[in-house]
Amino acid sequence: STSRDRTTNGFRGLLMPRAPRPAGAVLVLALAASAPAMAQGFRPQAGVAWGRTVPVGDYHAAANGEGFDGAAQGMLLVAIARPGSAFGLRLDGVYTRTAANDSLDAHLTTALGQATTEQLKLLGANLDVTYALRSGRGPRPYLLGGLGLYHVTIAVTSGDSATNDAATKAAWNLGAGLGYGLGPVTPFLEVRYVGMAALSGFPRTTFVPVGLGIRCGGP
Repeated sequence: STSRDRTTNGFRGLLMPRAPRPAGAVLVLALAASAPAMAQGFRPQAGVAWGRTVPVGDYHAAANGEGFDGAAQGMLLVAIARPGSAFGLRLDGVYTRTAANDSLDAHLTTALGQATTEQLKLLGANLDVTYALRSGRGPRPYLLGGLGLYHVTIAVTSGDSATNDAATKAAWNLGAGLGYGLGPVTPFLEVRYVGMAALSGFPRTTFVPVGLGIRCGGP
């Protein structure tokens, strides 16, 4: 078999995927279903954030300690919010690249007989419904949740060769944030939980993005 076959088979035997959590997905679907009713009279916002992706569950570490480390994440967003309404819509794009931890790299190196590293790259888009708990100047706590699509690339470098496997998977997310209104500019801190459908034979990709950013425009 090829190096990629051996690598894939070796990793797939490490972690067992967990069953999805339907309750969270149902809640997000209910939130997303309300989006079309809010499509008129909104004012746009744009923003950018930088932070960290924190893998959780088997994505972070299986029982044997093999998994992936946290990594930096960047995000761009556009949002619309109706003045006087607590609800809004937001579309964001995110990118992160997590690397296998030392235990997983050591396992792959032993299995293939040469130095081997693995990375999991995520390029995704999320459409969220947002709910502001408070508006105006000063602190602006909010909730958000929605659905997304993530293009997942598993990159393996073994010796002098490199291979990639890729797939696109559905995801859902729930989270909360705190902005601070300064007129048309709003710095914000945000935390979300993202659950993504598992790649065949791999663990579910569940992670917590933490971001610090700024939004401009809107009410």
